[in-house]
Amino acid sequence: MNSKLKLLLKNLYGGLSLVFFAFATIFLYSCGSTKNTVAAPSEVSEFSKKQLSNGIPVIFKQNRGSKIVVLKMVFEGGTSAIDRTMSGIENLTLDLMLRGSEKYPYAKIQQLEYEKSFSFSSSSGKDYSTIGFVCIQRDLAEVLDIFSECLMHPQFLESDFNQKMVEAASAISARKADPSGALGTAITKSVFKNHPYETSSLITEDSLPNIKLNLVLGTYQELLSALRIKIIVVGNFNSELINDFTGELEASFGSIQRKAFSLPKIPKVFVNAETLRIANEQAGDTGYVAGLFSCPSRNDADYIPFAIATMYLDDLLFSQVREKAGAVYSINTGVLGGKEFVAVLSGYKVTDKENFKKAVFDTILSYDEKAIEQKLSQYKNKYISSLFSSSQSASGVASNIISSIEYYGAEDAYMHRVDSVQSVNARQVIDAYKKYVLPVAQRNNAQWVIVDGKDNLQKYDF
Repeated sequence: MNSKLKLLLKNLYGGLSLVFFAFATIFLYSCGSTKNTVAAPSEVSEFSKKQLSNGIPVIFKQNRGSKIVVLKMVFEGGTSAIDRTMSGIENLTLDLMLRGSEKYPYAKIQQLEYEKSFSFSSSSGKDYSTIGFVCIQRDLAEVLDIFSECLMHPQFLESDFNQKMVEAASAISARKADPSGALGTAITKSVFKNHPYETSSLITEDSLPNIKLNLVLGTYQELLSALRIKIIVVGNFNSELINDFTGELEASFGSIQRKAFSLPKIPKVFVNAETLRIANEQAGDTGYVAGLFSCPSRNDADYIPFAIATMYLDDLLFSQVREKAGAVYSINTGVLGGKEFVAVLSGYKVTDKENFKKAVFDTILSYDEKAIEQKLSQYKNKYISSLFSSSQSASGVASNIISSIEYYGAEDAYMHRVDSVQSVNARQVIDAYKKYVLPVAQRNNAQWVIVDGKDNLQKYDF
């Protein structure tokens, strides 16, 4: 690992108090020269873009004043690029990549994680997957060395693979037994049937017998293509550190080949108005219900109005179905998907099964346009607060950058989301409510999935 990078980090962050004193002196007395000091991070623009020799883009996001660095390597495609019969194999592959290399066995990595307070993580999603680390900036050079060894020279020990498969089998049994898990599995199988999103990030009952270690090795080789990789770095950098760290990334990952890869096409998600009833002994006398219905894509002009409309709907459902009717313990709305969405209305622990549908439908039909107008500012503030809360940590910033690139084509798209929310008017929200929410009650235009005790399933009027 480059000793120059270590020296820069030591000078800039190891002797931080001395640097602060020097800058304070310059500020107070407006004298002296910074010619021989390390360049201030403020001299770097919000985003800096670099590229490795194999074409892998590297995007640096300035996080001024922070001592933490987050690095995320993004793999295009996600689970949608994998057949459903191999569900979970990408997530397993990423996990095993972090189980050590010949130079850094897993036990050694665990020891170093404790000593240096860094952490590795990975995740597999519908449209992309990530692997990366969080560390204190002064340890960046050492942590990158460990991380790159795991990525470029993973061991893929058979003992680790067998352990993960045992854990997967146990998790499958737990999900089947748990009503919430059974509901989630049923939703994926039904609403995403014959859709790329039908492939789960988790190993499923169907895919468990199909996954073998040699196929994991094949998935690893498919992931390691420069054509499907991006690197996101969030930290407090000056221009010299950016250039030197890019050199370290080149030394670590510049040899990754540009293997052919085509992103899967993601069609719009459609739902049908059928009802699925699933018996589950663990549910007892309480039900778990989901109503799936069509909604706009994230890039549609009426997506934000729709999102605000569901905030209003959540308030209605809470006050009418939970508090007034006492039909359910918890009820709310949300969306499932990635590039394409499907909306979901979920009821957790339904007790009044016979009247649940009527309570929900009556509530949807009872909307008040004036109430939407009066509460619009409140909902906008709530929406904006959720956007800012996700950016309170360096990891959250990295996630926002990745999502912005993948779904909006620009790394800073999340920073402009506030303007989009503020521009929404009440008429747009009302129209979105009428277009997407009202049909659920007017024409029963939703697919309902019900998990409950066997004797209770027919009590629901869907």
